Amino acid sequence: MIDLIAIALAAGATQAPAQAVVVAADMDAIEAYEHGFAYNVMRTPDDDAVMLEDMVLIESDGPGAGESEKGTWTEEICEGVLARKTFRLEDPSAFEAHLVLYMTPMSEDRDEQEPFFAVVNGRRVPGPELSWHEEMWHWVPVPVEALRAGENQVIVGCDAPRGQGYELMIARADEYEGGGGAQRAGLNTALVSAGQLGREEAGARPQLEAIDVGAHSAKSVDGGETWVTGRLGTTDDVVGEYTIRLNLRRHKPRGALLSPPIDLWDGLDGQERIKPRCSVSDLKLLCLGDAPEGTSLTWQVRFADTADMTSEQWGAFRTVGSGEGLAAPVAHQGKRYLQWRAELTTSEPLKTPRVRGVKVVRRLTFTPPARRFYVWDYENVRHRYSSIRFHYEDPGHPRLRELRERLNLDEVIAGATGDWDRINRVRHHVSQLWHHDRPTPDYPEWDALEILDRRDRVGKGGMCIQFSIVFIQSLLSLGYQARHINVFAHETVEVYVDELGRWVHVDPESLFDSYQYHTATGMPVSCLEQHRYFLQESGLSAEDPIDWQATEPWARWGHEGTFVSAPVPLDFSTFTGWINDPDKPDYPPQHQLAGFMRMMPRNNYFSRPFPRPLCQGTTNWPWNGYLNWYDRATPRKLQYALHTDREADFYPTLNRVQFDAVHGEREGGILIRMFTFAPNFDGFEINVDGAGWRNSPAQFTWSTRPSALNTLEMRAKNRLGPPGKPSRLQVMVHHKEPFSPRPEDW
Repeated sequence: MIDLIAIALAAGATQAPAQAVVVAADMDAIEAYEHGFAYNVMRTPDDDAVMLEDMVLIESDGPGAGESEKGTWTEEICEGVLARKTFRLEDPSAFEAHLVLYMTPMSEDRDEQEPFFAVVNGRRVPGPELSWHEEMWHWVPVPVEALRAGENQVIVGCDAPRGQGYELMIARADEYEGGGGAQRAGLNTALVSAGQLGREEAGARPQLEAIDVGAHSAKSVDGGETWVTGRLGTTDDVVGEYTIRLNLRRHKPRGALLSPPIDLWDGLDGQERIKPRCSVSDLKLLCLGDAPEGTSLTWQVRFADTADMTSEQWGAFRTVGSGEGLAAPVAHQGKRYLQWRAELTTSEPLKTPRVRGVKVVRRLTFTPPARRFYVWDYENVRHRYSSIRFHYEDPGHPRLRELRERLNLDEVIAGATGDWDRINRVRHHVSQLWHHDRPTPDYPEWDALEILDRRDRVGKGGMCIQFSIVFIQSLLSLGYQARHINVFAHETVEVYVDELGRWVHVDPESLFDSYQYHTATGMPVSCLEQHRYFLQESGLSAEDPIDWQATEPWARWGHEGTFVSAPVPLDFSTFTGWINDPDKPDYPPQHQLAGFMRMMPRNNYFSRPFPRPLCQGTTNWPWNGYLNWYDRATPRKLQYALHTDREADFYPTLNRVQFDAVHGEREGGILIRMFTFAPNFDGFEINVDGAGWRNSPAQFTWSTRPSALNTLEMRAKNRLGPPGKPSRLQVMVHHKEPFSPRPEDW
């Protein structure tokens, strides 16, 4: 469809005089939060500002938590046997406090299970009833006034006889190295295990603290008369830490909100897609927020000539002022793009500053272009960047090539019609490599070749997580980006499909071998889209959110008894009939597994085998390096430290060209600048007027033809094969020759 946007209004050979206009760009804090970078900040409850995150998790067991094959990893809590954990708090202030324990009830009948109790600094607190969702995770409300500055002592016990109490998880000291090491940052191990120590933290990198594993956990077998450390577990020989955590709802001390790049040349009506060159002057920043006593807001800016937020062209931030309301002139540095940052700090954990928005005002001086251009087709992307550092596999790693050859993947995809066909051929191929089975003993690492070796050795490759790892690394060997996703009781995969330009949830498990798609559009869906369908089908919302500790079901799997508030227009594409088998109506379709979703923030398992969770999937995910999704209907789980409700953190833009177009100094010339975020980047290609794809520098001048329809396509090359989905600019150029009288004798 013809857009009919007039890019230049002047015609003929005479250049139009320069013009000057004052323009302003308003950006509220929520737009900056969704499209920029966010560190230790979150939306306010009324969703009209951004504030400091209001949850702090204190734990020292995350790296080693899980089922261990090295020996005992549980403590039986029963009559006479107590577990003790100590926490040191500089400031005990909190709106709410919870103990979070991983303890599996031992009674076969949950109605007969004896409750446990906790004693916090001498105050006895009853344990809650068992959760319907995850009966091994217990959130114990603790009176905030029971906490104190300094050392806090927590004792957990149960009056049930031996064999009828609880099995409390122990993180063994000899398992810490593989899960992230014996160190923490910011009161827990999440940033270390998730590889986030390099991310920006409002100008301050968190300090590492060594964990003296075993020093904070002790047990008593005589009802608390005496205590021992370093001799935990049912075998009395385990050095480790109990999986007992302390969650405080209070604000973090500092955070930062960074805007997406603001194009200072924006704001000229009718010239949004191809811009004239502009000169910027009288630049002002108008900042709005709230800073109660004990808190502060600091406002900063930086400049670059690119909208690529990962570019090294961006200089250091410099402070322009502080306070709730700021109107400050800014010295323009001759650059086209501006990015602002708000630093939020508090010295009182029960108070937070709030960022509301920023207005950028400036004067633009420009000369309208002499020709008349019309944009007829325009496909450009606005890159989304994750605030969570995702570590991508090295495309040149030799084990990728070895896996590709071992599984004959080139033969598997031979004759495929495109990316989506190749991905699904690989999906089906992986699903047939073995039958689902528990991967113990001899649990394999996150290495497809090791998993295949185990299959060849014992005849079984493992369960859903092993299928997912083999699928992920198979796709990586072919040049596709894929990452691990964990949903309800299941491990699966999301893959970036270049020809679709989107992330899609694909399940390679032998029992599933499928994906879901929207019946109205035929578009395969992501895990987040499935999650939202789950909420819709279950009648869950911001007004009626999930209660993770509820004792009764809030959603039901299967066709019978499912709460349905609206139709869910999803269907399957699958190579197996098992999912849609009418003889198995109680097993859920994919979107009902997506009631909660988390991911590993990396796929470089060949390059960096560690850190990783211990025996992933054999226990209910006690590792603390996952990135966990939350929203208004899906509250945060208190056992984890890393959460996000930013789509950009889960779904960054990959392998797409974002470009800007500016009228050149010569008539008909358009300066094109391209950038991309592509893990396997191998340069740019352009296709001019259908002449075929050829290599191109990131910046070039496109010489358009007069009196013609001009078409430019741009894409990113992939080192291992599949190129990115093209971006496109199509321009009709109208040409006017200067008037020339006819010869008199013509």
